[in-house]
Amino acid sequence: MKRENFFGYEKYSFGGGALSVSVVTLGATVTELRFAGRNMVLCYPDAAGYLDGTAYICAAIGRYANRIAGARFTLNGREYILPANEGANQLHGGPDSYDKRRWEAEVLGDDSVRFTLHSPDGDNGFPGNLTASVTYTVSGDTLRLDFGGVSDADTVYAPTSHMYFNLDGSSALDHSMRIDSAGWLEVDGGLIPTGRVMPPEGDFDFHALRRVTRDYDHCFVMNGEHACTVEAGGVRMDVFTDFPAMQVYTSSGMGAPHGKNAGLAIEPEFYPDSPNHPDFPSAVLHAGEHFHRYAEYKFSKI
Repeated sequence: MKRENFFGYEKYSFGGGALSVSVVTLGATVTELRFAGRNMVLCYPDAAGYLDGTAYICAAIGRYANRIAGARFTLNGREYILPANEGANQLHGGPDSYDKRRWEAEVLGDDSVRFTLHSPDGDNGFPGNLTASVTYTVSGDTLRLDFGGVSDADTVYAPTSHMYFNLDGSSALDHSMRIDSAGWLEVDGGLIPTGRVMPPEGDFDFHALRRVTRDYDHCFVMNGEHACTVEAGGVRMDVFTDFPAMQVYTSSGMGAPHGKNAGLAIEPEFYPDSPNHPDFPSAVLHAGEHFHRYAEYKFSKI
C-alpha cells in the first residue's frame, strides 16, 4: 500500500501483482488500473481535470446514478424536488455531487481501502443523513468494489462506479462485448425510461461476444451475476455484479482531452428513474437499513 499526495488529495496505490490500482479521495476516483503493462481506464493528470470535467471519469456516483425524470420523485407520500443538471432531469445525483467531493479513506489491509462520504439530509434534494461507502480491494487479477450505505431516514440510494475502460488504447467501438441480458430499457429522447423492457434483439443482442459497432447510452437488465465480458488488444475483462442492471455508454458525447468513443463505461446500477416507476426494482433504502451491492472486474490475457 502506497499513500501519496495528489494535488491536495490523497492517493492510495495497491495491488502490484497481475493487477494494480490507484484511487484518490477526490470522488473516490480510480486514476489508474494497470494490467498487462498499461492503464485500463481513462484518467486526468491532475485534480483540476476531475474537478472541471463533466464526464464523471472513473468516479463513485451517488446518491442516484443515472437519471431521475423531471428532477423529482415521491417517497412515503412526499414529493422531493431535486436540482436539475441535465435539462429538466437530474443526472448522477445532481450538480457538484459525490464525484466532486472529498471522501475519507481507511486502509483495511495491504490491498484494500474503504472510502466514506457523509451526505447530509437535503443534499441535492435527497432526504436523510446518508453515510455512503465504497471499498476497493485487489485480489490477484480482480478488482472488487463493495458499495455500502446507511441513512437515518428513508431515502433512495443507487450508487455506481463510472469507470471508463479502454483495454488497448483504441476506440470503444473497436472493443468486443458480451452481455448476459434479459432485455434493455426503452428510453425517450431525454434518455428517460418509458417503462418498457425491450427484448435483447438486433443491435441490443450481446448474448454472444461481438464487436461494438454503434453508440450506446442504454441500460441493460441483468440475467445473472456474470454481467458482461469485454475484449480488446489481447485483454479480457469479465464483470460480475449483483446490481439488477448495467448502463453501457460508449462515450459518444465526450470532449477534450479524451474525445469521442475514448472509453467504454460499464456502470452496474439500479434502473434509471426507478423512484418514478413502481414496477422497477426498488432503490428505496429504509432508515437504519444497511445497503450492500458489489461489482468485480476480472482481467486476463487472451
